[in-house]
Amino acid sequence: MRQVFVDTSAWDALADSRDARHDPALVFRQEIAGRAQLVVTDYILDELYTLLLLNIGYQSTVNFKGKLDTLAKEGVMSVVWVTEAIAQEAWEVFKRFNVDKSWSFTDCVSYVVMKRRGITEAFTFDHHFEQMGFGKLP
Repeated sequence: MRQVFVDTSAWDALADSRDARHDPALVFRQEIAGRAQLVVTDYILDELYTLLLLNIGYQSTVNFKGKLDTLAKEGVMSVVWVTEAIAQEAWEVFKRFNVDKSWSFTDCVSYVVMKRRGITEAFTFDHHFEQMGFGKLP
C-alpha cells in the first residue's frame, strides 16, 4: 500500500472547520481512505496538538487526538518516533538547505523520514514540501 506523509497543516485543516482549507482536506481524505497508509512523526503531532489547542480549544484537541489514536491502533496511520540519528540527520538537512530557505526543524525531520521510507508524496498545504522535491497533495 502506498504511504503518504501527513503534515501538520493537513491535520489542522481536517480538525478545524474554520480553516479555509477544511473542505478540500476533507475531500482529499475521502479520496485516499483505504488506499494509503498515513505516516507522521511525533514532531508533527507535537506541533499539531499545540496548534489545535490554540485554534479549536482543549476539548476538541483531546477529541481529535482520540481519533488519531484510533487510526494508529487500526494501522491506518503509522507514527515514526524521532531518534537521535534522525534528529542529527535533520540538523544536517537544516544547515544545508536553509541558506536560502526557511524550513522548520520539523520540516527537516519530515524530509529525513520521507527519504528514509521512500515516501514521495505529502498531504500538506505547506509549499516547503514542493521545495524539498516531494509531491504535494491535494
